[in-house]
Amino acid sequence: MTNKVLITGANKGIGFEVAKQLGAQGWSILLGARNEQRGLAAVHELEKQGIQAEWLKIDLDDLNTVHAAAADVAERHPDLNLLINNAGIAGDMAAEPLTVKTDDLRETLTVNVIGSFEMIKAFTPILRKNHGRIANMTIPVNPSGFWHPFSYVTSKSALDKMIEMFGQSFKRQHIPVDIFGIMPGGVSTDLNHHMTNPFIHTVEEGAAIVVKIVTDGHHHQAKLSTTTGWANWSSGWSVPIPNNRPKVMANAVAAVHVNLVYLSQ
Repeated sequence: MTNKVLITGANKGIGFEVAKQLGAQGWSILLGARNEQRGLAAVHELEKQGIQAEWLKIDLDDLNTVHAAAADVAERHPDLNLLINNAGIAGDMAAEPLTVKTDDLRETLTVNVIGSFEMIKAFTPILRKNHGRIANMTIPVNPSGFWHPFSYVTSKSALDKMIEMFGQSFKRQHIPVDIFGIMPGGVSTDLNHHMTNPFIHTVEEGAAIVVKIVTDGHHHQAKLSTTTGWANWSSGWSVPIPNNRPKVMANAVAAVHVNLVYLSQ
């Protein structure tokens, strides 16, 4: 059976690169994007590389497109076994809390929280039939003097807690779907104006982190992948420390420095 993945916001950036890398491994790609022209152009690029791909209109600011896509996938792609909630917006990343516009916060919450919520609800009935997985792209949510994008962090904090609660609910109800978060660290995309420094991943490196996790075959129910390992919300964000302590310390230092720059999902 061919593995099949739906990736939202996959017409560019890390979403497109994840599609490309999974496609190179033989996955069939359902490429979610708001804009038809950009979505079809991305599909064409994948097809030129021999990857089977199809565009689906998904706009997290328009829940009708989410429901329509779910109905379409249920009918034509009932073998879907992976959803990657990659689409999201950052809002005004420079504004201090008192200067954040209510409309900016509302829009960011609508896309990153409500939109992701609807994606999870709409596609879980399909994924549960295939013992599927739902991966959600997230970011560091501990603000600092250098890293404090109010709307972005607020929305992703809510998303992280939502993932935890969905995961706990799936366990209680014996729903065979793994749901978890992935924080690939800083990735150079248009969200951060393609920033580069020693602590920022290229889009290829960031996507490789995501691909490795979603294809590892392990259960990660209600967990978050960080740059240093797996965290479990219910255990107070503890991170397992392997024997390779120098590498862990290097990753930890990198994680601290990543907080000094804008991150991309």
